[in-house]
Amino acid sequence: MGTLVLDIETASPFEEPPEHSNDTSYYEWIAVGLAYADDLTDTPETDVLFRNGGWDDAHTIELFERLFDWCDRRQIDRLLTYNGAWFDGRHLLNWAQELDDADGELRRRVENLFENHVDVALAAADEYAEELRENQHILPDWKAYDIAGIDNDSVWYDDYTFPENYLAGIDGPAVQGKHIGQVLGEKYVDNVEAGIEATSVHRELTRLLENYCTSDVADLIELYSSLGGASLDDEYQRPAQEIV
Repeated sequence: MGTLVLDIETASPFEEPPEHSNDTSYYEWIAVGLAYADDLTDTPETDVLFRNGGWDDAHTIELFERLFDWCDRRQIDRLLTYNGAWFDGRHLLNWAQELDDADGELRRRVENLFENHVDVALAAADEYAEELRENQHILPDWKAYDIAGIDNDSVWYDDYTFPENYLAGIDGPAVQGKHIGQVLGEKYVDNVEAGIEATSVHRELTRLLENYCTSDVADLIELYSSLGGASLDDEYQRPAQEIV
């Protein structure tokens, strides 16, 4: 039974979203991390697909098409995300609907992809409920991995070489999703638009983002298995129709 893991990365180049906002209008799609295994016990193959141009719709559509092509070449029976019912699925469905022509093909294909979608974050929140802080509904993925005893790699800025002040505005020693949303994602797209992909700084930024995106998906099948595997599928299945 083939299992796919999906995790998107976004940026907010036009307007910073208010705190706790999840309105798709604030977000643009930068990349998607993917992992796939034919069997839950297999080491998954991983890949990262990046936006190939600026912020115009044509590049979002092209990223959708590459995602679908990647998935079509594999036998996918189950999709796993971590908090995808709130974030990844919501934004993919909304972008698809906004970009669709009259036949609604993009939206339909995203719905098909999420037909057997299991949100592992919901299972982790139930299993480790005592670890949730007040008003916290979902554990950070790193916390769930830590409790489960799974060594999920962090990505540390010290392992990469950038010009002085290139990372201005970023706090903390390790890459976080908010860093991509606030700084790194926009830098990546600006570099692509400027045609400087061959420069050492862009290659280093790409390597950092690839490693971070891979860390987001590489171990989710193991976390899913540790929480109960296929026994989770009914209770924590969140198809497109249940994503709002």
